[in-house]
Amino acid sequence: MDKQNYYKELLKSRKEILSLDEKTELAKREVKTIFFLLKNFYNYEIALENKKMKVLDLGCGDQFIKESLEANNCEYKGYDIQDLDLEKDKLPDSEDSIDIIVSLGLIEALKNPTHLIKESQRVLKKGGFLYIITPNWKKDYKNFFNNYYHKTPFTPESIESALKLNNFNDVKTFPGLRCKPKWYYSGPFRFEKAYYLLPFSGNNFLNYNQKKIKRNWIPEFLKGHSR
Repeated sequence: MDKQNYYKELLKSRKEILSLDEKTELAKREVKTIFFLLKNFYNYEIALENKKMKVLDLGCGDQFIKESLEANNCEYKGYDIQDLDLEKDKLPDSEDSIDIIVSLGLIEALKNPTHLIKESQRVLKKGGFLYIITPNWKKDYKNFFNNYYHKTPFTPESIESALKLNNFNDVKTFPGLRCKPKWYYSGPFRFEKAYYLLPFSGNNFLNYNQKKIKRNWIPEFLKGHSR
């Protein structure tokens, strides 16, 4: 399967698994978490009344966070396989033009992730942010290569080093939790808290024999397990 067909399969899979309401809710939680982390760990406010923040989504897929970002006074733009090769092509944006770059589940699929990091550094404004989500090799090494398109695993330490070596400052790593209290994202055992204290995923549905079973019986404080 080539990259274009893989892209189509990803979109088809998400459409089959999630209803429109579920997809919208997931997007809201994703964006809310980005805002929360920037505010609480960088003292950075996004939703400003008189200024739209320019957000670039790399590996945007079906652009599922677009609506939620635009609702929070952001100007959205996204690129994926159908637009350009993020491993080697130059981003069409000019230098110092983007406030925030978001990349959800892309960097691990690149053989040459350094190119994406350097291009992100080039187009970001001074004081801008790059927000990356990728599997934590330390917690997910048994599953990582089950996905054929996974090429480059990262640990918290290696992603920090990759960013710092390419002139990013004040780099922080967090567990991939959504809408949790600040203490879950803090401290030397933050990844262990996400892995061991939350036994269930954040999904409200359990797929069993291709049927969706509501999981509302699971308390919210037990959901959000992250690798």
